Amino acid sequence: MAKKITDANGNTYVQKKPFYKRVWFWIIVILVLAVIFGVSGNKGNSNKTSASSSSSAKKAGTNSSSSAPAENKTQKWSQSDYDGLAKGDIMNNGAGGANMDDVIAKFGKPSSSTDSSVNNMSTRTSIWTNTNGGFTANVTLSFVKQANGTYLLYSAASTGLK
Repeated sequence: MAKKITDANGNTYVQKKPFYKRVWFWIIVILVLAVIFGVSGNKGNSNKTSASSSSSAKKAGTNSSSSAPAENKTQKWSQSDYDGLAKGDIMNNGAGGANMDDVIAKFGKPSSSTDSSVNNMSTRTSIWTNTNGGFTANVTLSFVKQANGTYLLYSAASTGLK
């Protein structure tokens, strides 16, 4: 509460609390600290590995599994890197597409990968997240498995690249 002070002439003045003793000030301080600690707390978790999991799809003839690889090597993508990827034809088993091993050698391991098999055709979808430092910069590549065990690129999507 405000304190009333009367001077020698009979005038009454109200002495207000300092701002740091007011409730609204401490609510703002707590919110600001929560935001600061929340943002700084996420930085340490971005490169940790997670356990791999697998699941079966409900459709007959479809199997899928997901895995999160170890730490990412580089993950520095640019729009020109993405545009330069050769995409093969899915109807020709990915012929003409970029080799997955070459992509990983250049850009590092993906943040996550999912393997699927439908009608004797095995595919792998790999996602590189936070590719150039931004939270919205992602690259998603889909590869089809070859008879020799390698994977060739047939589909690609990206968001937020510079």
